[in-house]
Amino acid sequence: MVPFSSTLENGMAWITDTLTKIRPISFVRKFQVTLTVITLLVVTWMLAMPFFGQDKIDLSPDGPYSEGKTAMDKVVSTKEILYEDEEKTKAKRLKAFQSAPNFFDRDFAVLTETIRPAIQEDMENYRIFKPAEGKGAQEILNVVPRWKNRSKEELETLLKVPSKTRVRDLVLQYSNLVFSNFCVLRDAPPEYSSVRTVEARVRNSGNSGTSSNKEQVSSLEGNRVIPRTYLYRDDATVTALNGLASEKLQAIDPILLGVIQRLSLTYIYSNPACVFNAQETDAQKKFAMDRTEPVNSRINAGEIIVRAGEIITPDIYRKLSVVNKYATRANIASILSILLIQSIFVIIVYAFLKKYNPKRLNDVSSNVIVFTLIWSLVLWAYVASKAFYNFENSYDSVFYFALVVPVGMVCLILSMVYDEQLSIAIGFFLSFFIFAASRYNPTSFILAFVMTVVTATYGRKMRKRIDFIKAGFYMALVQMLISSSGYLFDSRNYWVAVPSGSYLRDLWESNIFKLYLLCLVNGFVCSTLTQLLLPIYEYVFNIPTRFKLMELADTGHPLLQDLLTKAPSTYTHTFLVAAMSERAAQNLELDWLLTRVGVYFHDIGKIPNAGFFVENQHLIPKKENIDKNNPALAAKIVIDHVLDGIEMAKRARLPREVIDFIPEHHGTSTMAFFYHKALSELSPSQKKKLRKEDFQYPGPKPQRKETAIVMIADSLEAASRSLEEVTPESLENLITKIVNSKLAENQLDECGLTLGDLEVVKSSFKEVLLSSLHSRPKYPKPEETKALEEKNRNAILRGGRKAS
Repeated sequence: MVPFSSTLENGMAWITDTLTKIRPISFVRKFQVTLTVITLLVVTWMLAMPFFGQDKIDLSPDGPYSEGKTAMDKVVSTKEILYEDEEKTKAKRLKAFQSAPNFFDRDFAVLTETIRPAIQEDMENYRIFKPAEGKGAQEILNVVPRWKNRSKEELETLLKVPSKTRVRDLVLQYSNLVFSNFCVLRDAPPEYSSVRTVEARVRNSGNSGTSSNKEQVSSLEGNRVIPRTYLYRDDATVTALNGLASEKLQAIDPILLGVIQRLSLTYIYSNPACVFNAQETDAQKKFAMDRTEPVNSRINAGEIIVRAGEIITPDIYRKLSVVNKYATRANIASILSILLIQSIFVIIVYAFLKKYNPKRLNDVSSNVIVFTLIWSLVLWAYVASKAFYNFENSYDSVFYFALVVPVGMVCLILSMVYDEQLSIAIGFFLSFFIFAASRYNPTSFILAFVMTVVTATYGRKMRKRIDFIKAGFYMALVQMLISSSGYLFDSRNYWVAVPSGSYLRDLWESNIFKLYLLCLVNGFVCSTLTQLLLPIYEYVFNIPTRFKLMELADTGHPLLQDLLTKAPSTYTHTFLVAAMSERAAQNLELDWLLTRVGVYFHDIGKIPNAGFFVENQHLIPKKENIDKNNPALAAKIVIDHVLDGIEMAKRARLPREVIDFIPEHHGTSTMAFFYHKALSELSPSQKKKLRKEDFQYPGPKPQRKETAIVMIADSLEAASRSLEEVTPESLENLITKIVNSKLAENQLDECGLTLGDLEVVKSSFKEVLLSSLHSRPKYPKPEETKALEEKNRNAILRGGRKAS
């Protein structure tokens, strides 16, 4: 019976092989597009939930939610609704109608052609009047009949004035002032009480005293439009008239001033010059009402429209009607907007990765890793938003939504598994998602994006388990700083609203304590989840994380132990190549740990036929190991060590990135020794069947800088054994020769190494080889040392005899 653990291991190996299997790039692109479309649709659906409708409510007269009934259940709006409030709009339009100015027509010809001539005529008669003694007041009425309503005291005051011409001028002036500053009507217009509260527009016709006879429109306060009876009976009007007289007619005896006022008003009263223009007023009021903007009201998402047991009032009924109206109506424009913006962000991410890391995500496993992380965070955010924005709590007034979403975890994992560029690109997209999910809160967006940059940068530097704790502290600290700035920007209250008198109690209840505590929790949740999920991703997807590579770098690995015992010289060769390649990778700021591990396993395919390879022949001197008279067979054995190595690495579940070192460190180069031997020794008939491809490694050529470095180092280490003397000049020439040979065969065309990189590689190799292959002094034999000791003792004895 097969043990369960073995079955599980085989199953996981099958899953890993399926996910990490190399597939055509066209298949990967289609797979990518499918995952992207699914992601866009899912994220759009989640973000667009507030824009979808809800079930309709029965508002029929016999229904449970008709006006006047008691609500059976609580009704909550599931989305934000912006609607035209008909009642408020009606009230606003009515107010606009009422506050629109009233229009009047005022004819200045009445002043110039009627009032002024009458005043001048009466004043002339008044001026030439010579009263008889004791009968002046009574006789003047015969001369000036229009003064018949003046009292005896007023007439006597006028007769006593020494300058009658001045009286005339004052009456004329005050008449002009009243006529110009007031609009005097014969009778009060309809709804006169409202006329006094709004502006009046007066169209002036006739000669208004200007240089032009064009019609002019002047504005008056509503209380300056009066029926003529108000000249005497309305207290506010009388007060305004007195104020006008006091302001404009100064240095006059108050008694005389009062007589002049009442005398002037006699002419205004008898000749009202203003007429209410009902047609113009109505047209302008309707125009003002028609151009009034509708009043919009808002029902917030999660707002309680009515509670269970609450009476449905007209206001509540109107809100329920609005909810019903928008119940099944999806906001298509908003949903399309979300989809469009997301698509733009995806294009930006794609362009960024295409420019800075074009070979990233060219396999199925990488896409599965990235998209599962995105989906996990999106699902988390969706569930968290339900609790965070629950209308019954006030989490959003204290915290920021980004603090309950572990975007730092996703970016930290991506940075550790891949690189900063991919982590920042995906984090950029997720930051927008969090921004939208947080109901477009800018602080949440800044929190998410800054966390993306911090974790993407720090993730590549993590070496030890303690670094996870440091990462938690760094993330918490950054979030505290951003959240504090958000509080300042939003003018939120850091402390408690009502202090209790106890500092510790207030600190515990304060917003800033709760905020910083959540920042700390988020930071350590992200780092802990990373530590938990990373081994799972490592195992399922066979990812060469830094921690996985450190495990593989242990020389106690079974394959390395087999290499040591069965191909010891290959083992020695491996570690010298590793030293050279690692130094070059470090100097070029490449993945030096991956380079080291890749070199450790690059020649494991030699284990089955270790004695065939020249470095091991002195240890395994069997004839079948050294017989190379059949070049084609020998070439096949050499090629097979690459294929065998790949199979052995797969069985050991080595990461694909490590396995790539096995074929790529040879590329498609030609085995020159065997090919030359075949061309020189085979018979003519055999040469006809000879194919150069049979003497070339299967490839591919190095696809990354690390494998290209190992290709050069592998050839260089073997060639350095043939140097008779190790000097800087000899090494320089040998390294240049090896590099030029690889360039001549076009083996470095696809790896990305530049000429500048090659110079760094050369100097790195030279440095390591000089320290490894330096000449050592020749140690003397023990017999020679003993002979010298004996000679030295004899010399000492001879010297002693001479002294005696």
